[in-house]
Amino acid sequence: MSEQAIEITLARTDDDIAASYPIVKELRTHLTDATAFRDQVRRQMDDGYNLAVLRVGGEVAGCGGFRVHETLSRGRYMYVEDLVTSARHRSLGLGDKLFDWLANEARERGCAQMEIISGVQRGDAHRFYHRKRMTIKAFQLVLPLA
Repeated sequence: MSEQAIEITLARTDDDIAASYPIVKELRTHLTDATAFRDQVRRQMDDGYNLAVLRVGGEVAGCGGFRVHETLSRGRYMYVEDLVTSARHRSLGLGDKLFDWLANEARERGCAQMEIISGVQRGDAHRFYHRKRMTIKAFQLVLPLA
């Protein structure tokens, strides 16, 4: 992999979104339709969502979906909604590269912090986030309405 170029860009086109689908589906296993995925990402983009796409030698190997918010309690911050590298490319340092790119993007956008909500069952992800110096700051409480 070291001789292959690594590039991280924001998805802009339907082709960019379509190329990210197989990778995002590894994290969001409930997704079953590539066209519905594209349409939902487009709707989310209309609402401030950004999709960072990490490519190795032109092949999509990781994705990071995020939004920038501002609240009275946190000020301006980046919320990372989706962060995944393909199983085929894990343990190659790509997660570090994508995480660091997101943190730098948050700084460039004037954010005071970057946040991720991670399911309690995702122990490997938690070890990664702790290694990246993230701390547990709050509990997320949810009231199902449907």
